[in-house]
Amino acid sequence: MQRIIFVNLHDNEFLVKTLNKYIWKQSCAFKHKYFLEYLLENPEVEVCNYVNEDGFTLVRSFPKPVMAILRKLRFLENKIVMKLNNLSHKKIKVIKKREDIRPDDIVIGYRHVPSSLADMDEITAFKAVSMIHFHGEQKDSDIIRKANPDILFNEVDLSKTSEIFRRYYDWYKGEFIVHPFVAAPRFQNIKPFEQRDNRCFSTGTITYKHHPEFIEVYGDPCDQPMRKQIMDNADELKEYCACYNSDYLEDTDMKKYLPSDNFLMHYYKVWYNLTHSGHQKKYFSFNMVEKFNDFKMCLVGEEILGVPGIGFAEGMSCGCAYLGRKGMYEDLGMEAGVHYIAYDGTLKDLKEKISYYQQPENQKQLSDIAEAGYRFAQSHFNKNNVGESLLKQLIATQKQIKLTI
Repeated sequence: MQRIIFVNLHDNEFLVKTLNKYIWKQSCAFKHKYFLEYLLENPEVEVCNYVNEDGFTLVRSFPKPVMAILRKLRFLENKIVMKLNNLSHKKIKVIKKREDIRPDDIVIGYRHVPSSLADMDEITAFKAVSMIHFHGEQKDSDIIRKANPDILFNEVDLSKTSEIFRRYYDWYKGEFIVHPFVAAPRFQNIKPFEQRDNRCFSTGTITYKHHPEFIEVYGDPCDQPMRKQIMDNADELKEYCACYNSDYLEDTDMKKYLPSDNFLMHYYKVWYNLTHSGHQKKYFSFNMVEKFNDFKMCLVGEEILGVPGIGFAEGMSCGCAYLGRKGMYEDLGMEAGVHYIAYDGTLKDLKEKISYYQQPENQKQLSDIAEAGYRFAQSHFNKNNVGESLLKQLIATQKQIKLTI
């Protein structure tokens, strides 16, 4: 039986709702929960959670002597998280010592979960690292390089799509396992295409990255420039787009952390920001599934880092004709003009593409693209297909590496 070992699974908000999220009543984006569910349903797989020395995740920045004591609670934290997520301890084996990881295991860490990479360099089994929510920082590159992964996996091949990856991860000579996002079951095609608004529904959060590597490569901290351009020009574009984009910083009342803050002031601000800062109230006030179904076309502007948003899979699952930048989706098997409408990433081309498909004589073509995209999403972007494909690719890469040793 193949063992799949997640490192600090209980700390991974893409797979489970973490204890921090429960305590502060925050939502989670379970973008890879489908993979965990698929593995747990697979009789040929044993799912394990390796809880390493950095596995106490509730707090991290107390003085070292205090943390040394708190870390003894990491297994209790894991047990609580599994229970809160209705995950039976009988189905997920806890590994307490690195020495209990076998050479034929597949060990999975996440760039977004630094604790999962803490001692990965000491693990001799096959190691895979997810690059979801890639940021391009040098410190992340150094951590992952030290971890010495056998393979990286992500929703795109970053070596093809991301300039900042090519610059700061030039040490990585391996390949990418590419797997698509999986839309949650609630994203359904429920409204006839001909009854929809003949415009494009534009959605997505606008975030900013101020670290020097990002500024050096891209010049501006905005990570989703097309989303911001559409929001800034919403009135000009209203005959083409209905803009529901949202700035991550809107509605916030954040207290800034200062070097002069003492220990108590720092944790007061941590508590305040977690409990008093409302984010994007307007953005979360509408039903996303209904909005997708209200429009014939949709757009979720990609990150300048070279990564699409999960919204493309959600919109296609709702029967929209998706507009995306050419080159971001071909590795997923999508074909421009068949499964989606490609544009060059400029407002000018976006308006021209939308205007073309808004014309009465092009409605049949638009409907055909929406239908082909919907069917593609149903057959390719579902839990079983994506989970099976990702597992097979991990196992195949593991075997290939063994043969070359």
